[in-house]
Parts: sequence; structure tokens; C-alpha cells
Amino acid sequence: SSGINAEYGQVNNYGIGGQYEPHYDMATKEEKAFTEHDGGNRVATLLFYMGNTDAGGATVFVDAGARLAPQKNSAVFWYNLLPNGNPDLLTRHAGCPVLAGTKWVMNKWFHVNDQVFTRPCDLDENRREKPAKLYNGQYTV
Repeated sequence: SSGINAEYGQVNNYGIGGQYEPHYDMATKEEKAFTEHDGGNRVATLLFYMGNTDAGGATVFVDAGARLAPQKNSAVFWYNLLPNGNPDLLTRHAGCPVLAGTKWVMNKWFHVNDQVFTRPCDLDENRREKPAKLYNGQYTV
């Protein structure tokens, strides 16, 4: 097949105290989550911030030491798999509790099949890429 192999976007709303526990978006070697999915494992994640929160609600990469505060009309993108296809265990992330206001996000997950010609090739099969955040068309790392 050809094209982009991705799941439909999933919109989430978190009210006061709303949070998401630390997790991976891809299946690890021990899990069988995406082995039967036609597209294979989740190679990448795109998280859109649809609004600001008044307080709290950051996305944190707990093992990588990164924290991203929600900013309306911004997005963050990361690869869940290393170039060799193994899970990148530094992508474990969580949604911190919303302390005031609400948090609106949309997740888009891309699967490994059909991405072979779109992901940059790398000679270092274990290289990790920092999540890139997009603010009004400008990437930051």
C-alpha cells in the first residue's frame, strides 16, 4: 500500500484535576498491542494543543526530563520507535493535572507500515530524536 498509515485523530478534554498517567504510545516488546494492526506499531505521535490552560496540564517526558506547557495552536511531534524499530523508552510521557481551566488536545498516531520512505534514514540505528514543538509554524526543540 502507499500513503500515510495513521489512526483517526482523538480529541481529549481534561477539566480540573484531569491528568493522564505515564505511558508509551507504542507497544513495547512485551506487549502485543499493535501486532495485529495492519499498520504495525505506532512509529510517531503528533499532539495538537487546541487551547491554553489557566494553570497546569503540561505534557512531561518523565524519563527524558522534558516538560511542555500547553500553548493554543501549537503541536509537538516525536518518534516512538528508534530507527532500528525498537521502542524508544525515553518517550514515556504523562499529562500533568489541570489546576485551573480546561485542557483540549488532539492526538494523531502514525503507524510504521508505509512510513519507510518518509522517515529520514540514519546510520546510527539507536539515535534518539528530541521532541519538536511547533509554535505558529516555527519548530523548537
